[in-house]
Amino acid sequence: MSLEGRASMRRIVERILGSYLQQVEGRGAKGAVDGRHLRAEMQSFLASADLGRILAEAHQQLLEASRKELIRQQRGDPFSRLLTHPMTEVLCDGRLSRDVLGNYFSFLHLVLGDTRDVLAARCREVLEELRHPDPLAFSWDSFYDDPRSRQILWTVLIRVSESFKRFELRRDWFISLMQNRPQAVSIGPNAFVPRPSHEEQHNFGLEEFNTMFAALFGQMRHLSPAEARAFERDFGVAPEKAFAPLLLALEEGGASF
Repeated sequence: MSLEGRASMRRIVERILGSYLQQVEGRGAKGAVDGRHLRAEMQSFLASADLGRILAEAHQQLLEASRKELIRQQRGDPFSRLLTHPMTEVLCDGRLSRDVLGNYFSFLHLVLGDTRDVLAARCREVLEELRHPDPLAFSWDSFYDDPRSRQILWTVLIRVSESFKRFELRRDWFISLMQNRPQAVSIGPNAFVPRPSHEEQHNFGLEEFNTMFAALFGQMRHLSPAEARAFERDFGVAPEKAFAPLLLALEEGGASF
């Protein structure tokens, strides 16, 4: 636990104990006597090794709770879910760790810039419309299959594909980015918490890159005729032509579709 974290946790404990002592001392003469005795005991406890151990354990528990809350927020965010959905199988069978998703979302933000917020807002609009008027009848599959959601997903995939024109250099950069382990994770605008010190770190190399990109882009080889026509109508190019350079480079690099 950092010095700043230790100091923050200690201040919280002191405020709790101080508030408790004020209540005791407010009970009259006997309370005042008890309060003086308890203050002496409190000072002894604050200086003990037991408090340090308790604070360290509580700090790790808070970090883990914050990490889980971040995951819950991402699972409820329609844009994050949409861009994760093509990787469902490889995430579920363990070929790809869910721990890479934080860096994956950071990559998408780098590639999309402000467009990310526009697309995320469109996802929320689609979600709200599908949930109305009967939220209980809603399923995420209906969101993934909605033509508007597919268009958003394809828009992102095109932008990602275009960013890989210099394939090997971009691939190596992407792997390096995915190997990065930030010391803190975001839990909201301008709000971050450090990662737990005991958190397991998962490797991300060429095999994981090929697994991820095959999951993301392999689907573009298997669009239905109606989907292919919709893609060409929306983007002015056939899907096989739009993604051919990237798919070829992935195959040459060892990816399996």
